[in-house]
Amino acid sequence: MDKDIKKYMLISTYVVVLYLALSNIKIVLNAFSNIMGILSPLIIGICIAFILNILLNFIEKRFIKKLSARVKWIYNNQRLISIFITYIFTIVIISMIILFVFPQVIDSSKTLANKLPRYMDLLKDYSDSLHINLGLSKEIWEDSFISWDKIVMSVGEFTANTVNILFDFTKTFTFGVLNFLIGIVFSIYFLIYKEKLARIAMNLSRAFLGENISQGLIHIAKEINDTFSRFIGGQVTEAFILGSLCFIGMIILKIPYAPLISVLVGLGNLIPILGAYLGTIPGSLIIFMEEPMKALVFIIFIIILQQIENNLIYPKVVGNAIGLDGLWVFLAITIGGSIFGVMGMLIGVPTMAIIYSLVREVTYKRLRSKK
Repeated sequence: MDKDIKKYMLISTYVVVLYLALSNIKIVLNAFSNIMGILSPLIIGICIAFILNILLNFIEKRFIKKLSARVKWIYNNQRLISIFITYIFTIVIISMIILFVFPQVIDSSKTLANKLPRYMDLLKDYSDSLHINLGLSKEIWEDSFISWDKIVMSVGEFTANTVNILFDFTKTFTFGVLNFLIGIVFSIYFLIYKEKLARIAMNLSRAFLGENISQGLIHIAKEINDTFSRFIGGQVTEAFILGSLCFIGMIILKIPYAPLISVLVGLGNLIPILGAYLGTIPGSLIIFMEEPMKALVFIIFIIILQQIENNLIYPKVVGNAIGLDGLWVFLAITIGGSIFGVMGMLIGVPTMAIIYSLVREVTYKRLRSKK
């Protein structure tokens, strides 16, 4: 009887708390937002540590373990040495991107920005000639389709608000850099003590949740770690290869804005299925404004490159890291993008892969138990 009373009390408490939370959803969301803001350096540190842990494991297992068997000093400090090499390698890669890639992208962006007024004038002249050829008066044309006066006014309003935008951006950027630097410090501690932190989490779950629930949570955590690690490592490698091939091909074909568009194609390819189009469509429009025929050449080149990527690069680099059919990948991108935007597209696929794997595992267990 006492157990039934405790059970009903627990359910009643849960219902009351849920009702109060839903009744004051704005307050709850604001409180959650403030808590996330306070914990943002910690969250950033966890994300950095998770991504760098992929490289850390590779360095530690492939190189440091072998050297530690020969040199005692390396054996005693193998984790610190692995972390040091990981961060040095990451800093070198980022520095190379900043020194070699960014200047090219900035130059392409400046060239495009300088030519935009000329493109606008050409578009306006084309619009004026079009309404004359169609036999429409200028007033009817502008009222029905486009008003250049409104465009000019909008540009003026944007320019007037630029100062406020820059101030807000500077403030946000400063806090972001500060949180990022603190997050790096957290990430170093997470990588040094990752096994110890994992043991603490396992002991806490066993102490407060019981052995069965604890084992289930540990299994889910391992599945999340494995799936995200394979997905992130594979997608980043594939995006780098595709961006590099795109840059080389555009240079050979003498297509303009090669650095800028190659970066767009590479970054877009981080998102499965839709990523290729996210990088290709704006790239084609940019090239079309400069040389329309080159835009057609670029589209044909990207189609060929995508065939190479889908049939050769993706199976070799990513392989079965996702473990999902195309339907589930597309569904994950759609749902993730509608809820969390671009970030939802990035994390939606591995999240769907984890859910799919766990549901499939439970289903097979139940089917085996029935047989």
